[in-house]
Amino acid sequence: MAVFDFEGTPIYYETYGEGEPILILNGIFMSCASWLDFVPAFSKQNRLLLLDLADQGRSGKLDHEYTLELQERIVIAFLDHLGLDRTSLCGISYGGEVAMRVAGRHPQRIRKLVLANTSAHTSAWLRDIGYSWEYAMNSHNGHTFFKTCIPIVYSPEFYEANYAWAQNREELFVNYFTEDVYDAFARLTRSTGTHDERSRLPGITAPTLVISSEFDYVTPLHDQREIVSLIPNAGHVLIQSAGHAAMYEKPAEFVSLVLGFVNSMLTPPLAE
Repeated sequence: MAVFDFEGTPIYYETYGEGEPILILNGIFMSCASWLDFVPAFSKQNRLLLLDLADQGRSGKLDHEYTLELQERIVIAFLDHLGLDRTSLCGISYGGEVAMRVAGRHPQRIRKLVLANTSAHTSAWLRDIGYSWEYAMNSHNGHTFFKTCIPIVYSPEFYEANYAWAQNREELFVNYFTEDVYDAFARLTRSTGTHDERSRLPGITAPTLVISSEFDYVTPLHDQREIVSLIPNAGHVLIQSAGHAAMYEKPAEFVSLVLGFVNSMLTPPLAE
């Protein structure tokens, strides 16, 4: 639990355990706190690194627009701050977009790469979902934000079975999210507008595992198949009966896939 300075912005991070490092980059609405229940499993044999990117969690909130290039530079600055030459990197959704940039532009820094529920470019589908989210964020209304942005990240079956939990989450957003938080979410969403890594994916040299979900309506299965087709040494796994937030719906499967891949001595691609 610490911060480092990045060009005048405090960047928050947490580290746990010892061993081969693995850095997890958050989805757009996530923070280091989102991984609390996962810490024991991820840090049992590995050094777990959690990082709030700019405008996320406990990191500083910006007063200007930016692109994913900024977040890429923050990741590299973070590794330099820790004195790490290389790490395995796991990116979730928004974090996966940042992870692609890091792996494609700094291949010597990445040992293995996991890309979960993410996209190689901002398609018309993803762009318009982002617009709807931004409209909701600009309302600064917790109910509007939750009803617009959150249900789509889960599978219908999970949402129905956990509806009481979802309602409690909605009240949490209403009570604790401030205007500054919503404005930060909106900037994060806009920062993906120019995201397109398709021309650089063939240059990723790290062994890569792409994780998809059967009912991902934010970054559909087609998006992950595109990533697999473009990265030379990529394997592909589909988590059944889960939505975009697969790590919450199927935590045991998610942890097993990430740790099994990162800690395996074998590097050939996995079969889909």
